[in-house]
Formats: sequence, structure tokens, C-alpha cells
Amino acid sequence: MALPLHKRYEIVFLHDHPNGPRLGIKRIANIVSCDKRSVGRWLDRWKETKDLSDEPKTGRSRVTTEKQDAKIVALATRDENATAPKIQKQMEDKGIDVSERTVRRRLHEAGGKYNLPLSKPLLSEKHQKQRRIWAKNHKNFDWTKVIFTDESTFYLNQPVGKVWNFPGKKKVIRTVKHPAKVHVWGCFSASGFGEIICFEKNLDAKFMCSIYERGLLPSVDKLFGAENLDWVLQEDNDPKHRSKLAKEWKAGEDIKELPWPAMSPDQNPIENVWRVMKVNIARKKIQTTRRLKEELKNEWRNLPIELAENLVKSMQRRVAALILANGDYTLY
Repeated sequence: MALPLHKRYEIVFLHDHPNGPRLGIKRIANIVSCDKRSVGRWLDRWKETKDLSDEPKTGRSRVTTEKQDAKIVALATRDENATAPKIQKQMEDKGIDVSERTVRRRLHEAGGKYNLPLSKPLLSEKHQKQRRIWAKNHKNFDWTKVIFTDESTFYLNQPVGKVWNFPGKKKVIRTVKHPAKVHVWGCFSASGFGEIICFEKNLDAKFMCSIYERGLLPSVDKLFGAENLDWVLQEDNDPKHRSKLAKEWKAGEDIKELPWPAMSPDQNPIENVWRVMKVNIARKKIQTTRRLKEELKNEWRNLPIELAENLVKSMQRRVAALILANGDYTLY
């Protein structure tokens, strides 16, 4: 075992320091508990360099160049079904001798993780075209005038997500076939979060109008001011939002609606809010729907205004990413 750094300097002090005892090598070896050769070696090092720290180890030289490393990462990035053996074979075909283990190491060094791919609904050419046109039309839109809305569902005993498991101590989460659930409607703007409505009944057009009355209008007064009519409603293309009853209600209130492309949850920043809330709710031991509703309202009230501000600011980046993706899904 290498001699600790403080003992190396102790050797120098005992032997050479003007205010030290100026002991001999044998005596110092007994005091420091090492052999005489070690004492002599560290004294010689001090005379030569005045530095007793460990010299950097050279280790094994890398078997791949930076250019080859970049090639390995590029192969993994371009191929949706890339594996270490497949990449190793492709490199071999190019005359580069590299092992599967080295391929995995280079991918990890680049920040790669071998896990399940993201699952997204297949977008048709029509959907992509509509999304692309919508993005170009809203490239310079003033998103601070928008109130973003959406519905989501929360289940009792919803799994938290990934957990650490160890041999012989696997963690088990008990689930039921048809868990109790609570539906939620919420909204926010750049000014903060509006009302939240929790309910258990199925959402139909009539109840949707009730939510507009109890949730949307009070939120607009709170976020934009009761006399301010310069705001726009965002909601997706759910049939309940586009029903005759809902359209008539919104027309009667002179509500301006933001055109919204089909199949575009990645463009609605409120999806990020639902993800945060689901993680937080899943950590709580909630046994009843009544308690679930209470905790949902508590979580909603505790959401910081800065989150709403940042999510609205993200809209320009979302739209730009959608244009760059040519209408395909974006990672937001």
C-alpha cells in the first residue's frame, strides 16, 4: 500500500526541517512505520522536485481515436435498432478492429444509456403537415396572452416509476385491476396558475361547459384581470371541446380560441405540469379519492409562478423545434 501523503511530509520534517529533530533514516522508519527504502526514496524525491504527491499514471492507451469514437456514436444515433454487436460489426467492415466492450464504453462516455425508446403515436403525413403549417404561422406569436388548459387523470396507488432493486430484495408494488381515479382540469398562463377542478364523473359536453363556468372564467379574471378581453384560450381537439354545446357556450362569452393542431401534446406545456404532479402524488400514501382530491389541490396551489412563466417562455423553443423537426414529434 502506498504511503499516505501526510507521512511522506512527516519523513521530510523529521529528517530535513531546520526546526525538526534531524533524525536518521532508521529511526524515522520506526516512527512512520515503513521500511528504510521508502524513507530514502521520499527524501530523494523531495531533494529533486520538492513534490511528494503521486505522479499521474499513464494507464492503457485508448484503442480508438477521437474520430473513431465519433463514428461509433454516429452509428448508434442514426440507427434506431443499433446494438453494440451491430456497431462492432459495422466498424469491423470499415477495417477498424474494436471490441463490443469498447463500443459500449464509448457510448457510455458520450452520455448514452441503453434503455427503452420513447413511445409516441405514429403521425401521419397529414398530421405532420398540419403541425408544420401551424408552427410557421405561430413562430412570432405572443404566448403571454394564452391561457393553456387540459385534462388529466390520476389513479390511487399510481407507481412512482423506477426503483432500485437488489438480489433477494425485490421491491413489489401492489396494483388492482380497476384502480379508483380522479379526473382533473387545470389551466395556467404566464401570470401563474388558475383554478383546478377535480371530478370523478365522465366528462361530457354539458359538464365541460360547467368547467368553463366554474374554472375557466374565474381563472381568466385572476390571471388577466376581469376587464381584460385580450386573451386567447388554448385547448386540444377533444370532441368535448369541439362539441356544438361547447362552441355555443364559448361564442356566447366572446372567447377567442387558439387554433391547435391535432396530435400535438408535445406542444402543450401543461403536459409538463401533469408530469410533475404525478411524480409528487405517487410519493404520497393516498388511500381514498377524497384524500387524492385534497392532495391534488394542495400540489396545484404549491406550484411556483416561475414554473408557469418558464413554461410559457418555452413555447417559442417548442415551435422552433417543431419547424426543425418538419412537423414530427419533438422532445418537450
